[in-house]
Amino acid sequence: MQLRAAKNAFASFYQLVRLVWMRAQKHQVSLRAAHLTLASLLAAVPIITIVFGILRLTPAINSIQDTLMEFIEANLAPGSSSTVIPYLLDFSDQTKNLPAAGVATLIFTALLLLNSFEGSVQAIWKIKQKRKIRERLLTYWAVLTLGPIMLAVMMSLYGTLLSSQITGQYIPNIFENLVELASYLIYFLLLFLINFLIPNTEVRIKPTAVAALVGGVAIATLNSIFGNFAQFFASYQIVYGTFAALPIFLVWLQFTWLIILLSASLNATLHNLNRYKDSDELE
Repeated sequence: MQLRAAKNAFASFYQLVRLVWMRAQKHQVSLRAAHLTLASLLAAVPIITIVFGILRLTPAINSIQDTLMEFIEANLAPGSSSTVIPYLLDFSDQTKNLPAAGVATLIFTALLLLNSFEGSVQAIWKIKQKRKIRERLLTYWAVLTLGPIMLAVMMSLYGTLLSSQITGQYIPNIFENLVELASYLIYFLLLFLINFLIPNTEVRIKPTAVAALVGGVAIATLNSIFGNFAQFFASYQIVYGTFAALPIFLVWLQFTWLIILLSASLNATLHNLNRYKDSDELE
């Protein structure tokens, strides 16, 4: 009986993976990830400017700014972040000197990236009805504001718990575990946010949480792989110097977008499991 149950569970899991992969292939997820990777290069500076501008409005962030930067460098493109992130932040600081037209152009570039991402998600979900411009702007603004706010809250908690650990103050075990799981929680919350807000249809919490959890673990695993192979990446710096950080960053960014889109594919598949008439047809 247990063996039969195990076989049925494995068959169901295999069928789910197959349906997710079929959906991803049908809607050219790898090609869309490559397009988003290139678009991210143009939108990186304006998005970082907007995100850090919002974070600076949070008083608690000023006191944990160093912790925040260390956390970002440890979780954003490990192996190349120490080179890429300072350049992006420096470019972001230069936007203060831009005229109004330049700032408007940067914001428009960030909106184009979000619009491209929304288009990819709608295609994966097979949603043909487009949002009105007002609804799109509200959704994009929600993503750009709620994401940094959640990051600020998590980093405030992370900084407080880390400080308590260093000073030797008593912390319950459950809170000590939160320090270790901080990056996983942030990935989960961000993926849940975009998987819940971006699709222009009714989205249920449970399957969205499952997709966000799988995607969050996948991104954390990707960062761990890149971090462990940092010494391998260092050999490229001997030949290419500082320029070596760019292709490493691009590879990481490509895989990250691929995971995000696969998470959206999983979310769409979970929402439509009961609509599949057979395993070879996606409704």
